[in-house]
Amino acid sequence: MSSPEQNPRVSADGGVVKRKRPAACVHCHQRKVRCDARTVGLPCSNCRTAGKHDCRIHEKKKRAAVRSLQHPVPIRCAPLADRNATQAHPPLPTPPFKANSTSPPYISSQKDRPDPSEALRADARTEGADASLDEEDNRESDRHLVKLIDEDLRQRSIKKGVRVIYVGQDVSNLNFLLRQQHTDEDDGVYHFAQNEISRRYIQGFEHVPREAFVLPEQALADELVAAYFAHVNPGCPIIDEEAFMAQYRRRDPADPPSLLILQTILLAGAHVLRPRPARDALKSSFFRRAKILFEARVERNRDILVQAALLLTWHSDPVDDDVAANAHFWVGVAARIATGLGMHRNAGPSMLVPHDKRMWRRAWWILVQFDVLVSLQYGRPQAINLEDCDVQPLTPSDFEGCGDRVQVDYVIQYTELCCMISFIMRERFGLRVSPERRKAALLDADKALANWSLKLPDNVRMSTTDVDSWPALLHLTYNNFLILLHRPHPRASAYSDDYGPNDAEICSAAAGVIVSIFEELREKGRIKYLWVSAVNSLFTAMIQIRVELRFSNPVLAINALRRFDSTLCSLRALSDYWLGAETILRLFESSKRLKHDMEMVKMKQPNSLPKDGELVVKEPTNNSTPQIDVTTPQGPMQPWYQKPQLNERLNYFAKQSPAPAAEGPPQTDQVGEHGDWRQLFSIVDSEPCGPFIPENLTDMEDEWRELYLHEPAMTDYFQDTAWIPI
Repeated sequence: MSSPEQNPRVSADGGVVKRKRPAACVHCHQRKVRCDARTVGLPCSNCRTAGKHDCRIHEKKKRAAVRSLQHPVPIRCAPLADRNATQAHPPLPTPPFKANSTSPPYISSQKDRPDPSEALRADARTEGADASLDEEDNRESDRHLVKLIDEDLRQRSIKKGVRVIYVGQDVSNLNFLLRQQHTDEDDGVYHFAQNEISRRYIQGFEHVPREAFVLPEQALADELVAAYFAHVNPGCPIIDEEAFMAQYRRRDPADPPSLLILQTILLAGAHVLRPRPARDALKSSFFRRAKILFEARVERNRDILVQAALLLTWHSDPVDDDVAANAHFWVGVAARIATGLGMHRNAGPSMLVPHDKRMWRRAWWILVQFDVLVSLQYGRPQAINLEDCDVQPLTPSDFEGCGDRVQVDYVIQYTELCCMISFIMRERFGLRVSPERRKAALLDADKALANWSLKLPDNVRMSTTDVDSWPALLHLTYNNFLILLHRPHPRASAYSDDYGPNDAEICSAAAGVIVSIFEELREKGRIKYLWVSAVNSLFTAMIQIRVELRFSNPVLAINALRRFDSTLCSLRALSDYWLGAETILRLFESSKRLKHDMEMVKMKQPNSLPKDGELVVKEPTNNSTPQIDVTTPQGPMQPWYQKPQLNERLNYFAKQSPAPAAEGPPQTDQVGEHGDWRQLFSIVDSEPCGPFIPENLTDMEDEWRELYLHEPAMTDYFQDTAWIPI
């Protein structure tokens, strides 16, 4: 049965006049409930019940005359509440700048409320105009594939407001049709200009919760933005600092910065700037707003979606797990969007503007970094297969516009390291890798890693004088992977003879480097600048040191105890910023077996002097930690990989940064089957770098391997309590 409002009525001349559809007030329209404002007047029954005094007819606004196509949703101020309703509905904070809103401003007085009949007539006129625009947009959308194939695409520039379409590899039907239609075109072009963003998508986001459009006070926003560009963007240059700050400072409603990007920048800035509990509250608010904007598809620029997803990895969600949330989830989302756009293909021959080409390369290689790191942390498959990628290597020119603080050498070297880790993981830990190939991959991987380490520029090498957070993260990842590569595998039968002669020394040295880096960062208050992958590096080192605590040699056990105490302090500091570190901290602090082993080591301390025939450790003269003898490499090393395409891939970034010239006579390659494993560790200065490396740990190799494989370690904790995977 139809409602009375919908029944037609008969006019005086006998014609049938269709009633206009009932109007709803702004509150009922937002809640999507039936409104009786037309029958009972204003305020409606729902607003009277809720105590809302600003009830007025919802008006569908006409499209704004001036609107940025790339950033369709302006940054809106929080609406001002009525004075009488201030206590019940406190005003929201004012954003740092204003712009034209897609919804009408709130009206606080009765005399300013619009006439309902006039509102209905305006609504009908707007609906008619919108219907014609939608029909035009639909016709344009239906013909976009025809235009793409028939038009000459070579001369159409992909600039601001124009979307990119990636036609896919040769197996794609769209790729086939384009090549067939334009046989004279360059086959290396895979990115073409698509139709501009449809006008019907530029507004109409009234259904998005108002909270997503709210920004903090201008002073706080400025502070968080400055913190982001000072401590996050230099080593993770996802955003073009100069272009963003120009938009941010102009406060131009016609060309505002992306609201989604701004919310994610505020999130990352709060992570490195504010202490608890203010940091947690700010990050939760910014994450919630950014997630609403992301899922509502308010942002139509897919490049910005990739950037925002990468920045959302700076948030740890305490409710969800690490499968459908947090870094693993958002890196996967970014990878899916990026490959859909074709960021994994060389965009050099395309008509993309130079600025976007540079941004694409930076965003893609940072995405590769994040993908490898989360895969290494959780042992899950990588979302990106580098064998499908032909993006050009990063060069210093790609960082134009990223500010004076950008860490060019760090980003280039970190990207090369992550690419090497990606290929080594497939060769060493792949499910379908033959035992012979798996065994050969270990020696070849050591050659490649040592070659990379020895050719590092001085400003990103391991230093004991001043450890910056970005080189620190580089060496944390490197040494973490050394341990994962050389520690014994739990399934000893599958890796029976698949180990190197110096695995124990390499793992112990790498763990010592990780301990020293965290000690330095903790003393200087720089742990807060580390990304979530640092948690996994510390976790790996603690497992290694946990094994060393059970050494029968008292010198080794006592030194392991000192290092373990240091890692616990670092883990407590790290747990203040990442929830995964809290879980690991509970794991170690609640282990009864671990506490027993630590007490046993302390009992050995009075008799810890080495006797004849026992292992002797070289102690430095001016440092509490032993000194490492590092052998200088001689000559360039050969790459470890066998496939030509892998050779080309891993040499991407090495070509851009030549190795420093070595003093003395010409050198030859000494890294062979029995090369010096110390070449995996290089230091920029002559000071001891801090890790504890015994001279003859090979004598303890069998015991170390036995402890790794068969000792119960912390099994009592797993039996007594539930452990949440990080």
